[in-house]
Amino acid sequence: MQLGVACFGALLAPSPLLSGSAGAAAVAAPRAGGVSMNLAEGTVNVGIIGAGRIGLTHLDALGMCKNANPIIISNPTVSKAEAASKAFPGMEFTSSDRDVINHPDVEAVWICSPSQFHSEQITACADAGKHVFCEKPLATDLQATIEAVNYCRSKGVKLMTALQRRFDPNFVRIKQAIVTGEIGEPIIVKLCSRDPAPPPYEYVKGGGGIFKDMAVHDLDMARFLMGCEPVKVLATGSCNIDKSIADLPGPEAFDTASILVRFENGKDAIIDVCRQAKYGYDQRAEVLGFEGMVQSENMAPSTVRKFNADFVGHADMPYDFFMSRYKEAYVRETNAFIDALCNDQPAPCSGRDGLVALVMAMAAGISAEEERWVDFGEVIRREKLADFGELLDEDGKLKKNWVRGVMLTVERDPMNLLDIEEVWSIFSTDGKNSDGKLDIKTIAQAIKLFKVDTEAADIMGGKERITYEEFVTAWKDVAGFDATAQDQGLKGLYNFLDTDVEGSVKPAMVEASTEATAA
Repeated sequence: MQLGVACFGALLAPSPLLSGSAGAAAVAAPRAGGVSMNLAEGTVNVGIIGAGRIGLTHLDALGMCKNANPIIISNPTVSKAEAASKAFPGMEFTSSDRDVINHPDVEAVWICSPSQFHSEQITACADAGKHVFCEKPLATDLQATIEAVNYCRSKGVKLMTALQRRFDPNFVRIKQAIVTGEIGEPIIVKLCSRDPAPPPYEYVKGGGGIFKDMAVHDLDMARFLMGCEPVKVLATGSCNIDKSIADLPGPEAFDTASILVRFENGKDAIIDVCRQAKYGYDQRAEVLGFEGMVQSENMAPSTVRKFNADFVGHADMPYDFFMSRYKEAYVRETNAFIDALCNDQPAPCSGRDGLVALVMAMAAGISAEEERWVDFGEVIRREKLADFGELLDEDGKLKKNWVRGVMLTVERDPMNLLDIEEVWSIFSTDGKNSDGKLDIKTIAQAIKLFKVDTEAADIMGGKERITYEEFVTAWKDVAGFDATAQDQGLKGLYNFLDTDVEGSVKPAMVEASTEATAA
């Protein structure tokens, strides 16, 4: 089976494994001495699935990371993989994603294939014990995304969602201005995302539509910048550019969309996306605060301005492709995950981040199709993914607790202190639990997440409400779980920025090596 447009990913057809230095006709010789792993030595052997434009972008970023060693790439049209491999002497190429996943020397896999193949490839990587970096979305539906997140955790492999805009210096600087109070509390966020030209029909078909394969970045960024949880969304979509996709189902038929996101603080984010802008890759952001405004402009190859009788302005047009516009962000993103692998730290953008972004994209799609406001909680309640219990309001809705509701779908380890901490945070909601204490009913629901045979009454020790410290003590002394802070825990609750002891903002996820960025 062959993909119609080879540059958009890899499928599953078996093929000979080839070496870029030996030519297309040569089959790679078996490796002597078994598996050769470099991770313990501070270098990660990487395999790439997909030699399309996003695959090549990530391959280029990996080449600029001193601790990454790309050793094999796949694409169903093998000539694409062969061409990509020539940039790295000795790099192997193949038409089969399974050759990458099961390669004895590969320690981490970069999944850059079409969206509809992501969840299956993630599962195969986890079965092979390979860490995973996956382009968004992790899957095209919510259940498959949850299964992918949980499966990687059960197999002990790290899973990172590619959300490169969080690593972009411009967006990080805007966030910094918000966090440090330079513009005061945000009033409104505006985001614009327009591509230079629409992608091929084969890329759009089966990809989930414009909200999942394009606007998901902007939805994630709106939440990142506003600094609190979104509650509901109103979206519209239309087909104005590429009439060939008009026959596709749902949001796949849209090439233009407008989105209004309402946050729990009552503020809004306004997003517009379009698959074509003749003047280049249009990526702008603006945040208005009570004390001022910050704004990022489009980036061009130079900052030169031209002045003559016919024209005054930038001498160069904006970058015409995301590979150029976000080149530094991709390198920083790559460095961040490679660093996490080398130092056994959690992935900077975990699978759950992709899970939350997918829910937002799904809600936007429903809103556009049904022409109404959609609560994000409606999406996960409709899927009946968990017993939301104490998180529901008097009307049986999740409202601003929907992100906590999403987190209920992630499987937990009763021996993992970080899991315990997050479960506690899930239920420490506004209202009766805002004092940091939980009652017996809530404790019972928390215990159920760990799937253990422990009674809430035994944990409570006769008290009506207990603190987190009291829970952890009872968890050990009564239930017998001596929990430790293992890496596979879901560390923190969406802390996009860390603050150091001086109070200055330090982006936690962009601790990329400046040496690698400059390489």
